[in-house]
Amino acid sequence: VVAVAAEPLYDFSSSALVELTDDNFETLVVGDATSLWVVEFYADWCGHCKQFAPGFAKAAGNLKGIVKFGAVNAEKASKTASLYGVNGYP
Repeated sequence: VVAVAAEPLYDFSSSALVELTDDNFETLVVGDATSLWVVEFYADWCGHCKQFAPGFAKAAGNLKGIVKFGAVNAEKASKTASLYGVNGYP
């Protein structure tokens, strides 16, 4: 059996969403005292996450400049996900 990686849920290069990782979460979100952030923790393979993604990306675009939207791939950013108690999806 060969495991096939799930397609990435978001294309951050063409979106108002910010890709949040273990390396940048503290600086961008926690260290930003002037902005309001809406953050989603997700997994590329999660069916509920896939259903949620289009509306989340649309909200990010509609509210750009007012609210910052970020997404954390909890499988890749396991340190951050663990720190915030994420252990399942949705």
